[in-house]
Amino acid sequence: MLVATPIADLEIEVDRLFVENGTLVMTNAATDAMPARTVMGPADIRKILGGLLRPRIVWFALSCLFRSGPPARGAGGAEEFHPTPNPW
Repeated sequence: MLVATPIADLEIEVDRLFVENGTLVMTNAATDAMPARTVMGPADIRKILGGLLRPRIVWFALSCLFRSGPPARGAGGAEEFHPTPNPW
């Protein structure tokens, strides 16, 4: 997964998903450049599930079952919308 921020673009590999203290927690792989822990509460999960019900998102999720590899960059990818395309 690509996480684009004004400071840097980070490639993050989802390692674990688990429930802790009433929240959904995602951690990344130990081999990633920076350790990350994402905590999602009930409102976040409702937004995600609401988005998953849209036909275009359902089609994308189903098509992911039949393809592999990194996400396409440049064709609607994060770098087209990055707030600082050349920060360095």
